[in-house]
Parts: sequence; structure tokens; C-alpha cells
Amino acid sequence: MDKKDWQQYSLVFKELLGLDYSPVALSCVRRASAADTPEKKSRICRLILDAGKGQAGVINKDNNACFGASWHLGFHRIKDPKINEMIKKFVVEGEKLFCSYPALDNLMSQMGDVPDNSASSFSLSPLEEAKIEPQLVIFIVNAEAACRILTLVTFLDGKMPKIQIGGPTCRMSVIYPLVSCEVNISFYDYTARKMCGVEKDKLLVSLPYNMIPRIAEVIDKCSAGRAKVEFPQEFRDFLKERLSAKK
Repeated sequence: MDKKDWQQYSLVFKELLGLDYSPVALSCVRRASAADTPEKKSRICRLILDAGKGQAGVINKDNNACFGASWHLGFHRIKDPKINEMIKKFVVEGEKLFCSYPALDNLMSQMGDVPDNSASSFSLSPLEEAKIEPQLVIFIVNAEAACRILTLVTFLDGKMPKIQIGGPTCRMSVIYPLVSCEVNISFYDYTARKMCGVEKDKLLVSLPYNMIPRIAEVIDKCSAGRAKVEFPQEFRDFLKERLSAKK
């Protein structure tokens, strides 16, 4: 059977960028029944890495193992003020990720709302094995590959992506790009990096899938892809004149 377009794109980007991990296909879909839920508890920060290494996974409110992700992914709403205060105390005094409660509140005020995903599942797989067209593609990359991806993105229309960093991995690499349809970068929040053993040079670049075909079309036209940098004759003449004048 012929490969789907997105499966072909995975192979193109793996070769182009020399990726250690496959691009990860992610979709948020409505659950048909509880039978769709794997028994093994999972964390989406770990599933992203697993999918990049070839292992597909599914996560929803029933098999999610991370309390923070249950809120950040929209599986549960925190309505009890006591629970909310307990979480804040853990983040500030336990994880020690913020110097104060106002600092934590400032970060939270900058993050958008999360959809109700209590009846949904997030499916993840290597892009080359995805059975359906994904909503999001997550690249697990080093800084150079991230630079090339972002250059290819801005090559299309010159619009600077509205990057938001600093929040939880699940919120910034999954929910924000899904809801906003924006490209985003996540360095993995530091707790997730330690828990998942993320390699020191790796970060996440998330792209709405509808950008991928457009980027694939311009790879041979952009120097961040395969195009060679060229110096037009008038620019060479200009540089030559500048150098001669300095002498």
C-alpha cells in the first residue's frame, strides 16, 4: 500500500535534518469507549519521546499518570480551591520552579484556556506510521534543527511565530499549538526533563500539520533546506567596491 503524504514527509524531514527521533504525529480524538484506554499509566512527556523512538501510544483521563497534565491537557477541571492551593504550594515550595506565588500566578495568567478533553484521547505515533492525518507534528530536535525548521516556517510568509515558552511541557508543546494553530517551542519543563531523562541537547518544536506540506514544497528553495546561498552579481560588485575603498 502506498504511503500517505504525511508518512512520506516524515522520511523527508528525518533525512534533511539528520534527526535522531522520528517526527511525532499527534491527534486529539473523541473516545469511542473505555476499551480504547490502555491499562498502563502514562505521562505525555514520556509518550512524546517513546513515539519519536517508534512506539505509538494513547493517553486520556483514565490512564494519565501526571496530576498536572490532567489539568493542562483538559482531562479534569480543578474546582476545589483547597486543591488549587495545594497544587500551587507544591509547584512553588516543592518543585521550587517559582520564587513566589505571584510569580506562578503571572505565568498562569499568560497561558490561554484549555479545552474540555475529558471525553477525548491524545494519540501519538511516529509520523511515518500514523494511520490518519495528524493535527500536530512534534519534532524532537537539537538547536540547529530547530533553527532550520523555524527558518523554513518564516520563509513561507515572513511572519514571526508567536512563540510561548516557560510553561509545562504538555501545555506548551501540545495544547497551545493545537488551540492557537501556532508554531511553538518547548525546552521541556525542568521537572519533565529530569523525570524522562531528556538528552541535554533536545527540545521540542510543534507545528500544526497543515504547515508541513507547505514547508516540504519549499525545501529546495530555502537555504535552511537544500538550497545553496548565492550572491547576485550586483551584490558581489558592491562588496568588491567596499573592499577596494577600504584599501
